[in-house]
Amino acid sequence: MSAAESPELAQPVFVNGGLRPALARALRGLRPAPSRVFLVVDPAAARLALAPAQGAVRDAGLSLTVLRAPRGEGRKSLTSAGALARALVRSGADRRSLVLAVGGGVTSDLAGFSAAVTLRGLRWAVCPTTLLAMADAALGGKTAVNLPEGKNLAGAFHFPSFVIADAALLRSLPAREWSCGLGEVVKSAMLDGESALRRLERAPPAALRRPSPALLAAARAAAELKMRVVRADPFEGGERALLNLGHTFGHALETAAGPRRLAHGEAVALGLRCALSLAARTGLAAPDYERRIGALLDRCGLPARYPGRLPGAARLEALLARDKKARSRRLDLVLPVAPGRNVIAQGADPADVAAEIHRALGAAPARR
Repeated sequence: MSAAESPELAQPVFVNGGLRPALARALRGLRPAPSRVFLVVDPAAARLALAPAQGAVRDAGLSLTVLRAPRGEGRKSLTSAGALARALVRSGADRRSLVLAVGGGVTSDLAGFSAAVTLRGLRWAVCPTTLLAMADAALGGKTAVNLPEGKNLAGAFHFPSFVIADAALLRSLPAREWSCGLGEVVKSAMLDGESALRRLERAPPAALRRPSPALLAAARAAAELKMRVVRADPFEGGERALLNLGHTFGHALETAAGPRRLAHGEAVALGLRCALSLAARTGLAAPDYERRIGALLDRCGLPARYPGRLPGAARLEALLARDKKARSRRLDLVLPVAPGRNVIAQGADPADVAAEIHRALGAAPARR
């Protein structure tokens, strides 16, 4: 795709306690003006985010309909997307409507996907309310829902009109949500380079679990890194695949465990450990780099082991072969070499990748 054909990508706006005025400004700037705003809100985010979001829509002089999003990764399904699409249509959505997602990654994925397929495409925007969503999930225009066969297997590229992240909303995050976000933050630092990694390593662990200057700098850096990559390759024809670092391993583990036992950011952390293990074992990365990132993941409170007994190699192989990026049952793996240096190893055998998961996470390979 030529630069002239590339989509217009909105740079995320970070605020700290100013969601209502920032959102009102963004809504006033939309052309044409929305006929109605459909606010799709995560119930977990409603206590802090619903009132300022509603106030912003009123300040912008726009009509509003509030729709509740289902909670949890297990509800991010075609059934939920269909129910949301039907609710939009029944509530009078037209081609000038705006779908505004307020919540975490599940809400942004579900609302963005429903917007993409309703009336052949409605505009949408997002106010992420979790660290994971601010650093990664709400950015870049990838929207998707899960199938029983795997994570994010039904989706569309649909780029939001704007992204506004209010760091003040992070104050109510439970501990597990912090960990999920930090998994993506560490991944982004590995892609970004030495200075990003050092910034994380120098931050006191407690500062990474609250909206501190250190945490906000790390989240903003992660968002900027993702947007640079997406601008260069909006539809994942090349460089954008690097953003999948840790994800091919992680998605298989996440699907096998289920969202209650292994959340997305936790699975990414395990995936990073697997990618580092393979890179170090094959001589791509120095063992010191594997130990360094392992120590950083530990400091961030991210898991080093799968919750319970690892699935057998045959089960993992089947899940890996169904990865949405697999081609002819072969995988393209992103492997870390050094800070800011990563390579795409093409044509990996899912059986070999399954065996690497067992090696990295402390279990002998077994087929069952």
